[in-house]
Amino acid sequence: MHASSADTDADGFTRVVAKGKRGQSSRVPRLPPTPAATVSDSPVNGDSMTRDNGTGTYPQSTVLPGKKRSKNRQRQQQQQRTKSIVETQVESVLEKIESLKSAKFRSALQASLDIVQAFGPEEIVCYGIGSLTTPVSQWQLALVLLINQHLSVDVSAFDPVARPTDCETLGQFDVSIIAENEEGKRSVTRKTLFFMPHCEEFLYNNLLAANWSPEQLARILIVGNRISRYQDTQSSEEFAKKSPYILHALPAAVCTDLPSEKLLGLRNSPYALTDTCVQQFETGGNSIDFTTVSR
Repeated sequence: MHASSADTDADGFTRVVAKGKRGQSSRVPRLPPTPAATVSDSPVNGDSMTRDNGTGTYPQSTVLPGKKRSKNRQRQQQQQRTKSIVETQVESVLEKIESLKSAKFRSALQASLDIVQAFGPEEIVCYGIGSLTTPVSQWQLALVLLINQHLSVDVSAFDPVARPTDCETLGQFDVSIIAENEEGKRSVTRKTLFFMPHCEEFLYNNLLAANWSPEQLARILIVGNRISRYQDTQSSEEFAKKSPYILHALPAAVCTDLPSEKLLGLRNSPYALTDTCVQQFETGGNSIDFTTVSR
């Protein structure tokens, strides 16, 4: 093996000459020293992070243009999916409103509508409609909207399983979202229709407890389960312990059943309005002893 000698020209190239082969040389570029590696992070919260690059400075990190484009594309795709879901749900609810207006069902519904209009609610509060991804929830919302066509009052709703797309769909129908789970404990100051189909027993009991006075119960109209059904599904002792307000309100409850879903003429019943009625409470006289239970 031959040794070699190397000289550096003024132009920054290194001339390498192999000994024993005079006149034969090659010129290769002398590369600048490789800088110390740097690390750049882009946290999901959008805050910039820095790392020492070996010079004692901490340069601001950046997101590569390709990654920005990818995130923007993903965001646009998600927005498009959301828009598609909301449009589909809105269309389905509108179709169901028209079905509820069918001659047989709408005619049978008039008795319930007369009660609602005579009561004169100033707002509608919906508990437990669920996610509008299901036909049952769409039917229930359709009924609320149909009722409100005769009232034109503010409507608000809450369900713990509601998705962002559900909230957007509700917004399309001017239904506002209740910010937190009230667990049915809303104390009313004006006449309120509570729409609570298929809600849990404790929600009805909480609602009555939050309005346990003759004046407040007179301001409540419920479209939901017949509250007496809870008494029929358990022992008297268990019912009195779990739901004392329902128990003591039963003598004053006046119920009018909603029409049968069979009148919709559907091949398969949606079971969205079964066991549902309009209920109000006659608080005059001695029908309710408000001193037996207290808040």
